[in-house]
Amino acid sequence: DILFNNAGTGTPPVPMEDLTYDQWRTCVDTNLTGAFLCSQAAFRAFKAQDPVGGRIINNGSISAEVPRPNSAPYTSTKHAITGLTKSWAPPRGG
Repeated sequence: DILFNNAGTGTPPVPMEDLTYDQWRTCVDTNLTGAFLCSQAAFRAFKAQDPVGGRIINNGSISAEVPRPNSAPYTSTKHAITGLTKSWAPPRGG
């Protein structure tokens, strides 16, 4: 089984002081919270099935490394997707 987290949305390219909380929240909820919730459900399903296991692919963005101007919410969530992926990944070499 496989989960491919690919949802993503941005906000208007405005300076931080002009960004509304609702714009921020929509981006975070879609890009980060959505991936978390889907991954959490997949982990439960993967552990409950026989045989145990599955794959999760989290699609990030080059913006995590090279952000566009006035893209703080999108860039922040794509950084967070990298952290989420690394924190849930099985240990290497073991």
